[in-house]
Amino acid sequence: MSARTGTLAALAVIALSAAYIVLLTSLTSLLRAGLARTPFGQGETPELVLGILAVSFTIVALVVSTVVVTNAFALVTATRIREIALRRLLGASARRERRRIAAQGARLGLLGTAVGIAVGAGIALAVFAANAGDGGMLDGASAADLVDPGAIVPLVALIASTALAAWRGSAAVLDASPVQALGLATAQETGGLESTRLRPAAAALLLTGLVLLVVAAIGGMLTPLAVLVGLAGGTVLAVGILTGSNALLPRVTALIARALPRTGPAAAAAHALREHPARTSRAALGVVISVAIVTMFVVATASVATSQAIEYEGSTDAVVVTEIMLVVLAVVGALTGVIAVISAIGLSTTVALSTRLRAREIATTRILGQNRGDAARAILIEGAVTSAAATLSGLAVGSVLGWVGAQSVLGSTLQSQLVTPVVPVLLVGVIAAVALVLTALSTIAPMRFVLADSPMRAFARA
Repeated sequence: MSARTGTLAALAVIALSAAYIVLLTSLTSLLRAGLARTPFGQGETPELVLGILAVSFTIVALVVSTVVVTNAFALVTATRIREIALRRLLGASARRERRRIAAQGARLGLLGTAVGIAVGAGIALAVFAANAGDGGMLDGASAADLVDPGAIVPLVALIASTALAAWRGSAAVLDASPVQALGLATAQETGGLESTRLRPAAAALLLTGLVLLVVAAIGGMLTPLAVLVGLAGGTVLAVGILTGSNALLPRVTALIARALPRTGPAAAAAHALREHPARTSRAALGVVISVAIVTMFVVATASVATSQAIEYEGSTDAVVVTEIMLVVLAVVGALTGVIAVISAIGLSTTVALSTRLRAREIATTRILGQNRGDAARAILIEGAVTSAAATLSGLAVGSVLGWVGAQSVLGSTLQSQLVTPVVPVLLVGVIAAVALVLTALSTIAPMRFVLADSPMRAFARA
């Protein structure tokens, strides 16, 4: 894996995120204008709900893109560690090297945002041209309805978060000592001494997030404003998962690893998972975030569509409701697709980084007698177990957040005051399968890099 791979991944994510933001703000503005022409668009509630959803979707995009770009620049730093060490040998400071990488991130942020704005605006115009004159809900809307000056705020935030992500991702520069330029050392992960105990702060965040989600679900029976509590609860819960990942994710992984054989590559994979909980959690987090976000959108939209269909079945408004839901589901589906692509890139870079940083560890096991085939199988098994554990965790978290989001927004508008929870089994299965396949494919390139040479050459190059 080269530094170019990480740079291209970061650029692609920034461009996709900018396009996502432009699409989100433009289509939300267009929906607001179209909805105002229907009986369901009167009053302040529909506009409030659309505004809250737009903010929620934007926050999701910024969080995901920041995590992905951070990992991408961590990959860039890891593959340039000796180049950086050489400059340090010649007198450059670690702070100066980090500033250089952060500046690169800022330039990528500007370039990617410009490309994304152009792409997003083009797609938004195409959507408008295809639907504005078909006699439906959007008939009578104008191109001016696509323009939302508020889009400038998340776009500026995207550029700033990119520079911050580049700075965070370049943290390994601090570990690059000048002696590494001579090939005498390498930046390595910590060993097996990481704590797997759940810290009180993480436990408090998890409990607080769950309580807020329960409050949001109950409050959704009274007002759509409960979604604000749900957004806060989801955010706190996510921070709790991130903070306590070293304690939570390895435990799920250990349960799945119990099914592995006790000998051969499977045993080596289980040992690596057990001895490196921090590495396991870092690799798993990318999958958890990806799967949870996509699942959240899928469950939320499916639950909303089902509940609305039940609510208005047989009424004179059923046709209008069906049209509105089809438009909303199309928009959400398109936005979810963009997030899925961003998450897939993030998953690839996370797995690639994890494998790349293990080069010396893998070379050491080969020096001790493990052949190339067994080493490759151990890496693939470890990745598969990590991906399976993370996928299950992401599905669970995403399903809960998706239903709570739908309930907090829609509950007060239903006679039953309770959104019907729907988890599309087929789509969930596809999400799980895609996550597993992406993990395996993402492992191949860095694995080939690590196993390309003889054990001694690989150890020296690592």
